[in-house]
Amino acid sequence: MTVLTTPDFLLYWGKTNKSSNNKNDPYHLLPYHCLDVAACGYYLVKHNIFNINNMLHKCGIAEKDTANWIAWLFACHDIGKFARGFQKYAVFPDSPLAPPVSHIFAPERHDSLGFYLWDRLFKDWCSDSNQIISNVAREDREKFESALTIWLSISTGHHGIPPDTLKNSSPLAFDGDDIVAAKNYLETLSQLFPFTLPQEWQKKTAKKILRQQSWFFAGIMTLADWIGSDETQFPLIAAPVTLQDYWPLACEKARRAIENIPPLSAYSHYTSHQALFPFIKTLTPLQQRAATLDISASGPQLIIMEDVTGAGKTEAAMILTHRLLSAGKGKGLYVGLPTMATANAMYSRLAKAYRALFVDDARPSLILAHGGREMAASFQQSIWQPGEKNQAEDYARNESSAQAECHAWFADSRKKALLAEVGVGTLDQLLMAVMPFRHQSLRLLGMLDKILLLDEVHAYDGYMVKLLEGLLRFHAAQGGSAIILSATLPAALREKLICAFNEGAGYPTTNISEEASYPWLSHLSSAGLSEQPLTTRSEVKRTVAVNWIHTCKDALDIIYQVVEFGGCVCWIRNTVDDALNVFRQLLNEAKIPEQDLLLFHSRFAFADRMAIEEKTLSWFGKDAPVSERRGKVLIATQVVEQSLDLDFDWMISDLAPIDLLIQRAGRLQRHIRNVQGKCKTTLPDERHPPVLHILAPEWQPQAERDWLGQELRGTGAVYPDHACLWRTQALLKQAGEIRMPESARMLIDGVYGQEITAPSDLLTISDIAFGKILSQRAVAAQNLLRRDKGYDREASDFLWDKEREFSTRLGEESVDLYLAWQDENRVLHPLVSEGDFVWEKSRLSVRLSWWKKQSGNFACPDDETLEQFRKKQHRPAAYVILVSSTGESSYYSQRYGLCGSNVVNK
Repeated sequence: MTVLTTPDFLLYWGKTNKSSNNKNDPYHLLPYHCLDVAACGYYLVKHNIFNINNMLHKCGIAEKDTANWIAWLFACHDIGKFARGFQKYAVFPDSPLAPPVSHIFAPERHDSLGFYLWDRLFKDWCSDSNQIISNVAREDREKFESALTIWLSISTGHHGIPPDTLKNSSPLAFDGDDIVAAKNYLETLSQLFPFTLPQEWQKKTAKKILRQQSWFFAGIMTLADWIGSDETQFPLIAAPVTLQDYWPLACEKARRAIENIPPLSAYSHYTSHQALFPFIKTLTPLQQRAATLDISASGPQLIIMEDVTGAGKTEAAMILTHRLLSAGKGKGLYVGLPTMATANAMYSRLAKAYRALFVDDARPSLILAHGGREMAASFQQSIWQPGEKNQAEDYARNESSAQAECHAWFADSRKKALLAEVGVGTLDQLLMAVMPFRHQSLRLLGMLDKILLLDEVHAYDGYMVKLLEGLLRFHAAQGGSAIILSATLPAALREKLICAFNEGAGYPTTNISEEASYPWLSHLSSAGLSEQPLTTRSEVKRTVAVNWIHTCKDALDIIYQVVEFGGCVCWIRNTVDDALNVFRQLLNEAKIPEQDLLLFHSRFAFADRMAIEEKTLSWFGKDAPVSERRGKVLIATQVVEQSLDLDFDWMISDLAPIDLLIQRAGRLQRHIRNVQGKCKTTLPDERHPPVLHILAPEWQPQAERDWLGQELRGTGAVYPDHACLWRTQALLKQAGEIRMPESARMLIDGVYGQEITAPSDLLTISDIAFGKILSQRAVAAQNLLRRDKGYDREASDFLWDKEREFSTRLGEESVDLYLAWQDENRVLHPLVSEGDFVWEKSRLSVRLSWWKKQSGNFACPDDETLEQFRKKQHRPAAYVILVSSTGESSYYSQRYGLCGSNVVNK
């Protein structure tokens, strides 16, 4: 190894020692870290991970230049650290490093400083004979400016957001010697990694392709920097050697690090549905269509399946997914659900089947991707480290003991989660990929070539619909396919989703049927749009009678009658306070044993909410014993609307939009049972005919603004489009029943298509709500990334570094509350004391306005203690509510949850 007179670019640190064992050197020289990351990129190319070579060829780079080009580009990623203003962040007085300069400071992040430095050096390169890039004649250099700007935005934007290219204060960070050192470093890189710039990069068409593919390379760049920054793989080295000597060392370390990336598993050949679902003897009509649908067309495909609850939509989607993967039309699957609870339920279902998508000797990863996954015990138990014995080696696919597994490499960061072969999580995880969130490019990388299965899509608000359109447009443009499932999809929303995907895929304009029946299948591909009606098997055809009640007393009388006859019943209320009041009244009247009453809403600490969810399933789940169901009462809010497989003999609901009432009715006599309440496999259901009792105001053809009355005042706040509620009542009053599938289209489109005119007072309220929808869509459009702009700050109207100010869901801001008790030394202890993640298990979220109104009713720690807690938990906006060491207080209990001024002991 050659010892050298230290060149100027080896006088700058790139990483500092943050470990407590002090085994490493105090710092890592900047060029070494840059070469570590470059070597990671080099081996990604050499092993063609993420099919990177195909992407490089699309961008016009010759095969002989691909590895060197990526190595050079990635070695430039941290050149902003050559700024003496940045170097001041860590000073090593006894080292030979470049000394600090008193008047120099860093006004910007080092990524933006790096782009500024590149821009300055590029202009010098165009005007003099320096060789920061070799093999380009001086008269041709300016012609490459646009293309190289795209690539260096990717490189310097390696921390998850594009560099700010408009900052005019960056020169203040650099000393003249810094500029010279950076130039010398780039010239050395050009000698170490020779390549030829493609001549086509001078053309507009090529630069458009570069911008479109820049999102992919930004994800690769972020990942390479992540891997190359791991001190366990790349120990810090402070002793200077030539870059030529260090490069082989970096390559060897990178080779070992890249080998940790789990390889793709081979997909099994689809022969029939039996591999996935051996328990299905006869396919439903929807499943049969999924098994025979013509998927031979090239390019991305969108399939929308609309059918009733119980029609086997999930199984149909998985059959179609297996066929697409088997045909080479995808390289993975992500299932997006509306909530964490629905994602957890789907994770459990998919864990029993996903292995059948792969060949027998594969070890694919199934990941759970949402903010609460650390508290999902089944997922945590599934994580395995390389070298561990495969505990599921002997598992048979048709056994109930199927075990999900996830390679630890995918599980060590939420941002890497989407890279796993099979993922289940919230829709939000996907939406964040097409919004200016930090590291969104890594999410896009995870989505690439995956089949997106979006389940339980319904009448989202205008904001989320616009984001969903943006997601489909971006995914189709990347060549990805999607499957959408819904029981209650309005025609207007189906049209929006098809048009967005069609635009992203670049297909010709297509005509969408205005006479769609139900159930319905829409299939968009390069061959065009195919739409077709489906039949529904008789077992899931349902007619639910509608009975109107107008007071809470009416609802309570129904509950008492049901319990007297040994049935089970659920009342879904639209607000937590309304649910609390009814539950408290039932307890006070004491006509039903306390142990047969259960309250379920969103204001429980996570651990208590999970316990209530388990109890709800044990009482009302498909396999609940008859003795457990008898005489049981659940008072709940929307938390049971979608996420749980529940079956009630009777149901009461507050008035709500039609699609939500259909969802709620789907929990009424959901499974076929005999007269005693035991599950059976064939019709008829021996219970009484199902009836949905709806609490609503007396019918008012000319309803006025206060038509909902006092008992449903909260409903009017939760669902501000009162004309939607009035149309729901009008259509159900006219129909007298919910007949599925026959009346689904009429009811849903009748409400959301505004096919009947609402009273003028309600239209005024509705117009205000519609104005909010238009405003929501405008805000969402500003938040969405524009793919053709490329990985650039200008791709969004919103500021990339202000992500706390926007969200995947447009609703009232919420705050996190942590329940804790305080000892005599004022030390806080979480409500939950056992297991892992005790603070997260002690957390709940509430609306900010509710907190501001109710916070004075709670005991809270002093400001100093709260601030210490926030710093320790890295939750700068969280609050703490004090309870006793037993977890009970006048405002919180395991039975009631958090009650605010509506205290527990009332």
